[in-house]
Amino acid sequence: MDKELLKRIEDAIDKAMYDFKANENSIFDNEKEKLIFKYKSLAPLKRWKKKQTCIVRNCKNKSIERSHTIQKSGSIKNIAEDGHVLTPRFNIDIGEMEMFSIGINEASTFPGYCSEHERIFKDFENIKDFQTGEHIGLQLYRTVCREIVITENHIKTTNQLVKDYKIFRDKKINESIADNVGIETIKSEKINIKNLKFSNKDRRLQLAENNIKEEKKYLDEFLYKFHDAILNDLSKKKFQKIAYKSIIYDREIPVALAGCGNFRIKLKSKFKNIEVILNVLPLENKTYIFIATLKKFTKELDSYMSQFINPLEVVSMIENWMIHGSDHWFIKPSVWNKIDENKRQEILETILDYSYNIGNEFTISIFNELKMESIKLMEGNYDQLNNMLIDLLNKEKQKLTFANMRS
Repeated sequence: MDKELLKRIEDAIDKAMYDFKANENSIFDNEKEKLIFKYKSLAPLKRWKKKQTCIVRNCKNKSIERSHTIQKSGSIKNIAEDGHVLTPRFNIDIGEMEMFSIGINEASTFPGYCSEHERIFKDFENIKDFQTGEHIGLQLYRTVCREIVITENHIKTTNQLVKDYKIFRDKKINESIADNVGIETIKSEKINIKNLKFSNKDRRLQLAENNIKEEKKYLDEFLYKFHDAILNDLSKKKFQKIAYKSIIYDREIPVALAGCGNFRIKLKSKFKNIEVILNVLPLENKTYIFIATLKKFTKELDSYMSQFINPLEVVSMIENWMIHGSDHWFIKPSVWNKIDENKRQEILETILDYSYNIGNEFTISIFNELKMESIKLMEGNYDQLNNMLIDLLNKEKQKLTFANMRS
């Protein structure tokens, strides 16, 4: 190859790389291609829904396809309408979160346990209640198991996405180089530049690798530790290594939630992040609310929960969990549909904003009718309210988002 042609190829490579660095989206021919790599890691995972080895340690049996994290015959069925509930789900085709209708047989399922270990939940599944500490422990256990399974599979999916993206990116840059050299020159000189690979870490790769690193840290520093801690407490029949707080709310809150969240506590001159397991489980005429963490964070958990005493505060707390915590929740369709349409869109958009945590108050009301019961009761006893309760009353009234109200 003569020096002039070699220089031409080098210049073509430099230009292709310069163009890519100047605009990393230049490798995409259309918006659909861009959406795939921008949002694919947020799309519902298909592979994790398939059978795998039972999550119980040392069990080699295959899992069943559908273990329910939240009771189907209890909490899910209680809030269903026509056998369906609504749940938030990311739509990769439009790059937005949307509400998805799902049947109660599929809602809140994951391939976690073999048929033998699935039976350990039989007791409180049958009575459709939480009557003992063991029942609470088992519910926390299967919540953390689901989080482990989906997080491990999300890491695998993101790793594969990184590989796919590298292949796609290198192919597109190679095509750009060929265009810069000239297709006729490539053919006449029999130049092979199809398999050039680039080691550069562009913004997408860096972001994906950072996400993988954070998820592995989350697994190692919280999920695995909580999993082992709750197993210890179940075997000892007493809570030794986890701390939890529970509330029994005397109304059926029309949402079922089981997942994780976090809040931040200021310790002296710095903030500490506290990871927690969350459960909201509506049953007939009541709702169980559980929040749990590792035992060493007992004081932090007590401090967080001390904010929520009034019924309005408790319902607002659950809204915080839904929007700033876990998106693994299911809501009664009619409740969602009564929210102002513009506010519904704002709620869905906020779910994707990861700069918030459950310590941040959500400023839009979801459970309007439920809150109105408390608001009317407080207004009927207005003369007995202190300034703090009056402020709470006014704040929650401002949040209301009925569809027939002005946004």
